[in-house]
Amino acid sequence: MESNKPVHVSDEDFDFLLLHNNVSKVLEIGTGKSTRALVQSGAEVHTIDRVYRPLDFQAEQYIMESKEFWETFPYRGFDLYFIDASIGTGDAEEIFKRASNKFKIIFHDYRRYDKGVHNHKIMIKYLFDKCHIDESTGGECCSLLECEKL
Repeated sequence: MESNKPVHVSDEDFDFLLLHNNVSKVLEIGTGKSTRALVQSGAEVHTIDRVYRPLDFQAEQYIMESKEFWETFPYRGFDLYFIDASIGTGDAEEIFKRASNKFKIIFHDYRRYDKGVHNHKIMIKYLFDKCHIDESTGGECCSLLECEKL
């Protein structure tokens, strides 16, 4: 029986992030090993987590819930989102509103874990009539949406 407990970003997931981080502005929800891969692109990286995690590289770090981030910071123009924490419909609205015309969303814990599947379903439902979407999977447990606003 498989566990629903999320795993940390594996080497395969890290490589998948490196492959898809040819972007200029990133928002990560759930700071971790993934942040290092996102920063390696040279992009401006913003990362949100309710728990402080020391970073030995440059990223804008926000210790708060995503709802507080959306209410406090007006940042826009994200072309990649990496989601490694549970999100809701309000997050989906803000992600779309703050995204570039073409953007990517990578969901961690997509295969075998409820969190990633739940997040993916929320975003697909919200984006259904707002974007052209290409879907794929990669790494050990990541899902990728490549979106273009209509």
